[in-house]
Amino acid sequence: MISEDFSVELRSFSVKYPLFELEPLDLRLAAGERVALVGPNGAGKTTILRALAGRLPEYEGEVLFCGTEARTLLPGLRNHVGVMPELLLRYDWMTARQHFEFLAQFFNGWDREYEAGLSRELEIPGNALLGNLSGGTRAKVAFVTAEAFRPPVLLLDEPTAGLDPVMRRHLIDAVIESLDSDRRRLVLFSTHILEDVEWLAERVLVLRSGRLVADRPVPDLCAAGASLSEALLDLLSDDEPTPR
Repeated sequence: MISEDFSVELRSFSVKYPLFELEPLDLRLAAGERVALVGPNGAGKTTILRALAGRLPEYEGEVLFCGTEARTLLPGLRNHVGVMPELLLRYDWMTARQHFEFLAQFFNGWDREYEAGLSRELEIPGNALLGNLSGGTRAKVAFVTAEAFRPPVLLLDEPTAGLDPVMRRHLIDAVIESLDSDRRRLVLFSTHILEDVEWLAERVLVLRSGRLVADRPVPDLCAAGASLSEALLDLLSDDEPTPR
């Protein structure tokens, strides 16, 4: 699936819940992009990530991978989309190594040597029970789980939430190093931490109350002399959104 013209598209995509509506949006994400989804809780970030992961069956509009509707690609879509959830889905009685061995059975391109290298780099104790790991180490396990088969699309949901600054930077550096090895891959990550956007993103999507209020390259956000954090805080304010 990886190619120079690889793309993911949302066309007139919308979702309605009893207490929330993600308004129709059109969005194209291309190979090689590093895109941040920024917005407060309940803005629609996780809804978009779930749809792109093939884990949201009910929606209006289309979710397209290279022009093909995602729902027609299931269950094989999982071999092309790596997902790092905010909370690691796990069996606490498994060790980290057993966790990886178990999941490797379900992904065609899982690379055991790459998995082992990432685990060493991130200092994941392979024999430790998942239930005994710190939140930071579980986040590292979640990243390796999403990355070990080098998916064309990597989705990270609040990847550094709850981590201390040193561990946050360590994890972001691992993400950047992994993606730099093949710039044709796409990463889309949601975050509340504006510093993570500075470190990783090249393009920013800002959501507020189910609406996409900005879609801009990072250099454009800083063109007026404000810092990236200041520009994003302005877009996230309760005032009328700056025109896209």
